[in-house]
Amino acid sequence: MEKRFYYLKANHSDANSRVMVPLNPQARGFSLTELLSVVVILGILTFVGIDINLQQRNREEVNALTISLAGWLEQVRKSALLGAGCTVSISSSVSGDALVASATTTNATTQITSPATCLTSNPLRGDDVASISPSSSFSITSPTIQFTPRGTVSPLSNSVINVVVKKLPNGPTRCIAIKGLIGNITISRGDQCGEQERF
Repeated sequence: MEKRFYYLKANHSDANSRVMVPLNPQARGFSLTELLSVVVILGILTFVGIDINLQQRNREEVNALTISLAGWLEQVRKSALLGAGCTVSISSSVSGDALVASATTTNATTQITSPATCLTSNPLRGDDVASISPSSSFSITSPTIQFTPRGTVSPLSNSVINVVVKKLPNGPTRCIAIKGLIGNITISRGDQCGEQERF
């Protein structure tokens, strides 16, 4: 005796009745090979998606730190115009809420006592940058930078001062270029220091 399987199907002519309809005995499910192929493809797509997401996050973090540092340097340069001159020290290694950069007054005998001078009371810290997670770490390569009371960079023999920001361990690199004579600040990608803002 042959076994037959049935499923219930609604009868459209009468809303309250259901009709038993036999299943198609020739219908088959997916084979194990087909199911494993789908699982492997989904795994590969997930891995690629996670990797792309991580790369995007690294770019966002290094961009945020670079833009914040460039903006802070511009504020220090403008505050040097008050007549004191400013010396900027930038940390070579930054993580979490660590100190990124600080500035001091170059000319201690100046008559200017404004707290805005050189932003001495407002150093740049890692937690000041909104997009950086506490576990992120960066390396920054920079010489000591001095802004004169005229807003230029001292010494003038350095035509361009490069501040290179890199996300550790193998993240993207950004460069802040400060042109000595006028103190113009530009941001560029990778090792292309001095080129106009390109991300």
